[in-house]
Amino acid sequence: MQQSTDDHFLGGVREFQQHTAPGLRPELARLAQEGQSPSQLFITCADSRLLPNVITGTGPGELFTVRNIGNLVALPDAPGRDDSVAAAVEYAVEILGVRTITVCGHSGCGAMQSLLRGAHRRAGRAGTPLTRWLRHGQDSLQRVRHSPVRLRGAAPSADPLERLCLTNVAQQVDNLTAHPSVRRGVEAGTLRLAGLYFDFATAQAYLLAGDGRTFSPVRPRLESAA
Repeated sequence: MQQSTDDHFLGGVREFQQHTAPGLRPELARLAQEGQSPSQLFITCADSRLLPNVITGTGPGELFTVRNIGNLVALPDAPGRDDSVAAAVEYAVEILGVRTITVCGHSGCGAMQSLLRGAHRRAGRAGTPLTRWLRHGQDSLQRVRHSPVRLRGAAPSADPLERLCLTNVAQQVDNLTAHPSVRRGVEAGTLRLAGLYFDFATAQAYLLAGDGRTFSPVRPRLESAA
């Protein structure tokens, strides 16, 4: 890394050690002793603009987080599948005993833009690590052509990228149910699946409805009158 990048990075670490670590130390010491017991698996995109703990208001030990390009959940029997997400899902459900799995997508997703441009079809059968991974988003491309997901109270967006970003969340939530541990948990009523969409321009989060067709804005809870 360049010296300026080193200085910026280490400056942040020093700032953490000086100002943030003292306040976190007791809780982290407890977690070090007791281990983690998160209630939720949070599958989201690797996009650097998305901050899971910030938008969910959670702290250390509360979210078991998986990040990948496009917040994709590969189907168990998908050709050339990648087991990393499946392993995290199995671990979260069967070992950690999470009660909720949330798939969180976002506006302006570069992975979805690459899908629209056909990146998953480039470089033949072999492809590159990125194009092979993006092939797990092909089911979202198919779905958006026939049944796009939209914001509640609005017609489907005229922007193909926004339509795909929204629809991809719903599709990946559906893909979760193909994983045996998830299916068993959902059928037993011990596991709930959720979809979340975050719009960067407005800093607004949207929750996927149970029908998997619309998102509704998450509103602040009104404080009780004094």
